[in-house]
Amino acid sequence: MKKIAVIGSINIDYFVESKIVPKFGETVTGENFFMAFGGKGANQAVSASRLGGDVTLFGSIGNDEQKEVLLHHFINEKVNTEHLNIVDGVSTGAAFIELHNSENRIIIVPGANQYTNISYIEKNIERLLEHDVFLFQMEIPLETIEFLIPILFKHRKIIVLDPAPAQHLAADILDKVSYLTPNEHEFALVLNEQENQESALKSYPNKLIITEGEKGVSFYNGTEIIKVPARQTKAVDTTGAGDTFTGAFTVGISEGKALEECIRFGTIAASIAVTKKGAQAGMPYKQEIESVLKEG
Repeated sequence: MKKIAVIGSINIDYFVESKIVPKFGETVTGENFFMAFGGKGANQAVSASRLGGDVTLFGSIGNDEQKEVLLHHFINEKVNTEHLNIVDGVSTGAAFIELHNSENRIIIVPGANQYTNISYIEKNIERLLEHDVFLFQMEIPLETIEFLIPILFKHRKIIVLDPAPAQHLAADILDKVSYLTPNEHEFALVLNEQENQESALKSYPNKLIITEGEKGVSFYNGTEIIKVPARQTKAVDTTGAGDTFTGAFTVGISEGKALEECIRFGTIAASIAVTKKGAQAGMPYKQEIESVLKEG
């Protein structure tokens, strides 16, 4: 199995459940409040580790009251954090999430995640290059991604990029990415084009993988567009479903599985994750995926 490096964000998530979505200036009574571990980088690292990946997380947290809690959590999840950036005088990243009928709205405060910068990458480049598969999201500075991807490409590394939150990526970066995993609402902005989904997929064979929630996942294999169906389950909380998919997909890539098999692995993982609350809490373990696969 290849070694996975996740370069991304680390947050504490604060959840509020409410039957009513408040309007501006309105106060409503919530149903529940809870805290959980989050950040797209941390989420995907945990997802990959639970599914058997050899995972190291590169990112930044504040030297604050959340530090020891997070470090202990990552030890429990078997995620290597020996190269984390501990930043003085800055808070750990936070996300504030409203849940309403299994849908969500999110506000993110980056905090220490802004310090996952070029200086940090330069200090850790030798450690990074010890890995084989690299997983990025876009809750860290874009210049960090634009700096590191060409270096990894030069060293013939496998690069998976989940372009969320969505923003335009330069053609030079897109060319160097091995796999790009936007959802159906993100791909046009990321690619900076007005093409429909079919045309976009055909422009990036075996690279562009578009997730479509309960409708499944689509990619173009060079001959035809393949639709991998989603496994249908009753969703309780969709927070983290995309991160679960991408983490699982990356494990499949690290194990040398065929592309369609990696995607199916990811869809099964995501279908289990949405049945529980919290971005990481519902992420499945490998035996759960294997049980589903045995069921056919």
